[in-house]
Amino acid sequence: MKFTRRQAGFTFIEVLVLIIVTSLVMSTLLFGVSTALRGAPSTEQQWVAVQTARQCQEWFLEQRRLQGYGNLSCPSSPTAAACAAPSGYSVSTAVSCTTWNGDTQYKTITVTVSGLASASLFSQIGDY
Repeated sequence: MKFTRRQAGFTFIEVLVLIIVTSLVMSTLLFGVSTALRGAPSTEQQWVAVQTARQCQEWFLEQRRLQGYGNLSCPSSPTAAACAAPSGYSVSTAVSCTTWNGDTQYKTITVTVSGLASASLFSQIGDY
């Protein structure tokens, strides 16, 4: 009686090919991730952009409280003393007339910070 030997497992060549293919895929993924991380803003830069936009937005809201709704004309791109851009950043502001649920007594204040990182904040105010 002749017994046939049954092959179980993988050959050395198959394991070697698997290791090579896996290492090529992983190195490609790591290269892509490291390139993306190098181009992304740091947490500190993003924080500076958000805080600058928030400070500028709060200035506009305080001006509305102090001087009234009519102080902000729309459409306009007002400048504010509190909207000074830190080094490496620029700040742009805009006020636009907005209709909400058929009511035209609203304005939208937009503050955009760009540069090393970017942030945009929007506030909607009403004449009430």
